[in-house]
Amino acid sequence: MKDFPRELNDAEMNLLFLLLPENKSGYSKYRKLIRDFFVLGEGRFGEGNYFLGNVGDEIELEISSSPILTSGIVTTDKATFEISINEIQDNKVEYSISPYPDENEIYKVEKVVTISDWIPGKKSPEGSKVKLFAIDGMNYILAIAPTDHKIWLYEKSSGINYPIPVSNFYNELLRLKRETRKEFYQNPNRLFEELDTFSESEIVLAFLMYCKYKRRFNFDYLIDRLLTEPKKKKSFFSFFRRK
Repeated sequence: MKDFPRELNDAEMNLLFLLLPENKSGYSKYRKLIRDFFVLGEGRFGEGNYFLGNVGDEIELEISSSPILTSGIVTTDKATFEISINEIQDNKVEYSISPYPDENEIYKVEKVVTISDWIPGKKSPEGSKVKLFAIDGMNYILAIAPTDHKIWLYEKSSGINYPIPVSNFYNELLRLKRETRKEFYQNPNRLFEELDTFSESEIVLAFLMYCKYKRRFNFDYLIDRLLTEPKKKKSFFSFFRRK
């Protein structure tokens, strides 16, 4: 299976599509891309990590991988697969499947665990409670599942649930709280253990800071709005003004 470029085989495509619900427009667009793209070659992580794109496209391994679009675990009658799909970058999509499926096998799916199917009001994919934090009051909701140690951003217009790295977000939250103890930064799972000790406004502001300084999602207009709040509130928002 080392000849590139090549088309995805049925086993590969079926596993990837299990993480991309067709009834959500954001994921449906990725289904079309993946259906039309070719496997260009291996990624930086070797066997099981590949890039999809158009014939003639080159893989640039010196460029960092794009953020994860979705991930999940698919249990079948013959194997359990861990799968991740990255956001499109330079008109290419990176994905990983481990262990890698045999193109000659037919896999009977028994269970799929992924945040892709989640919508507000549902329990987490693992069946636990999810705490919701409205980001803009219209299109975006931050979801935190304390038991599962997972965070994602729900985008209503597309239906996509974007995974949020725990450490990066928690670091912003600690900075907002003016926390200086190193042991706190070294244990991001404290976020889930002590989630109830943070106010909703602290969670939302920390997320906006994460987006601003990691250049993910454009919520600058919300930050600008917060910074124009009455003077008595500005001391709290001054954390946005980093030197």
